[in-house]
Amino acid sequence: MSREIAAPGPVRAAGALVTVQGIAAVVVAVVTVVLGLSGGAPALVAFGEAGVYVVIAAAFLVPGILLWRGTRGARNGAVFLQLLVLGGIWWGFDPIDSLAVDILFTAYCLAVLVLLLFLASSRAWAMGITEEDGATPEPRP
Repeated sequence: MSREIAAPGPVRAAGALVTVQGIAAVVVAVVTVVLGLSGGAPALVAFGEAGVYVVIAAAFLVPGILLWRGTRGARNGAVFLQLLVLGGIWWGFDPIDSLAVDILFTAYCLAVLVLLLFLASSRAWAMGITEEDGATPEPRP
């Protein structure tokens, strides 16, 4: 009984936010390649680093685009990536140098997690519940 259910607005917004993270990784990869070509960084190191950023970009772009299109399986990948990013942010936490940046990136990741996990419409979509089923998730007290 596999029927396609249109993704609600919060899921599409989360997909857009995850896609933006992937686009940012593509931009970093391009900048790294330019630095390698211009001599601003050792070429082999810059190209290797750019390759890593291309892989990271693909890891974010795929679930972001699939969430935007309404594929439920992409939700797991997006949640996993946000948890990885949160762990990376706070593993490298330095309150003197980058507290504002850490808080901003944390808020961004938490926004994606809230959109995917904590809104009733997103949870119902993830479970495959539609309005015509007559069953909607009840809010917890």
